[in-house]
Amino acid sequence: MYGKGRLIRNILFAVIAVLLAGGLAFMIYSDEQEQKERAAAILELQAEARPYEVELNNLQSELSSLEKNTGYTSNRAEIMVGFIASEMSDIEYINEKAQTYGFSPVLVIDCTIDISDVEEIVEAVDENWEIMLYVSSFSEESNESVLTVLSYLDSIEKDETGVFFLRNDYASDANIQLLADDGFIGYTLYHSSSPAAGQTEDGTVYFDYSYIRSDEGTIDDRLSVLYSNKASMLIVFDMDKINSGEISGSYVTGVLDKVQNYALQENCCFATVEEVVQELSEINMTEAQQQADYEEQAEEIQERIDELEEIISDIYSRIEY
Repeated sequence: MYGKGRLIRNILFAVIAVLLAGGLAFMIYSDEQEQKERAAAILELQAEARPYEVELNNLQSELSSLEKNTGYTSNRAEIMVGFIASEMSDIEYINEKAQTYGFSPVLVIDCTIDISDVEEIVEAVDENWEIMLYVSSFSEESNESVLTVLSYLDSIEKDETGVFFLRNDYASDANIQLLADDGFIGYTLYHSSSPAAGQTEDGTVYFDYSYIRSDEGTIDDRLSVLYSNKASMLIVFDMDKINSGEISGSYVTGVLDKVQNYALQENCCFATVEEVVQELSEINMTEAQQQADYEEQAEEIQERIDELEEIISDIYSRIEY
């Protein structure tokens, strides 16, 4: 009797074990099937999303490319040559240098000198000479002297460039605003690292200068960076320093020889202030148009990117977890 009961228990244990094993196997099989079906569903959704993802990647690259391609710079370096004159006898010297080296001179007038001297200097220059104004000290009185010279030039129907030779000592926002208020469309700046040129948001142009006041130092590095950056620079000689011997004739010749060598190279030239101002204005207009075009294209591309991201998100949201 005891042996029969033991046999029955063993049979029951065996049946339970078989049932458990079968159930476990069924569960594993069902889970594997579910995983396979889920993987297959994900693959289908990935295939559905792939064309949109490809388009999304292409548009993101296109948008990045648009950002990198905005901006326009000059394709040449431009050199202007000016002389600060304080007496009529300076004009002959300037004219001789201009003819020898082939540049159109910029007559830089110190407005703080007597107006009668200004009149003599202006009357002695050729019509093709450009006139730029300058003060040896910046103050309320000097501003009045600038207005006096402007009034005189207007009375004889003589135009000045509209660009003010602004030495680094006086290059402040306040002084630049004073010049703008007086109708100057541009000014010069000195950048110690490398020459630069451009136009501010209000349309005022600026470009670099090198002011030659002694035999000391060299402009070799400035000219080299000018050429490399395709910038614009005004080389200015102080005639008072030349007349007093502080700047030797040989030094002036040496500087002008170097300047001419650059001006004769490809992508570099002698230029007038008018040409530089015109080019800087055109560059600014081109940049503004490029920016407008970029913003329009970027907006269209971004709208499509947003649509694609929403489509892709909707596709993948159908995955059951």
